[in-house]
Amino acid sequence: MTDALTFEGWSDAMVLHLCKNMRAKDAEEIYAQRPDQNAFSLYRDLADVGPRHLWFEVARPAASMTPVALFGVAALSPGVGVAHMFGTDALTINHCRQIADRIRDVVVPAMLDRGLHRVHADSLATYHWSHRFLLRAGARFEGPCWSLGRDGQDFATFVWLRSDLGETSPPKLVSTLQAETA
Repeated sequence: MTDALTFEGWSDAMVLHLCKNMRAKDAEEIYAQRPDQNAFSLYRDLADVGPRHLWFEVARPAASMTPVALFGVAALSPGVGVAHMFGTDALTINHCRQIADRIRDVVVPAMLDRGLHRVHADSLATYHWSHRFLLRAGARFEGPCWSLGRDGQDFATFVWLRSDLGETSPPKLVSTLQAETA
């Protein structure tokens, strides 16, 4: 696959690049829930969330150092996480499929293993591309969230629930030492 992505952790330069160059529809969605439309302010707020991020990755083509998207899950409250993702105009449909599959196959199971019972994402009600992406990533539509945006924009809430994945109880947490001696 010539369009293969590499996933890596936080990089100031890459995250700032993504904040300054996000797709117009991603910017519309994100800035609808923010007090300003400033890329540096968004970057600063993402950095401040750092310790609450349970998962954060930057995606870039393997043959390039220029990122095309970032995604993550931040703790909202005990057992609950909120997901976020945005990209640049260089984000291809193949990249989107790789990211959605990674979220479904790697990120969500890792969040459940960390004891979360719910991860949700709010998407602008008119952003149908995002809705398809979230469904591909394994989320399900939960319902509308009326007037969530700063100017009264409606959103749609998508969720990943432990119960939807056939898991009814939290995983038993076993320390690394216990696992190695068992």
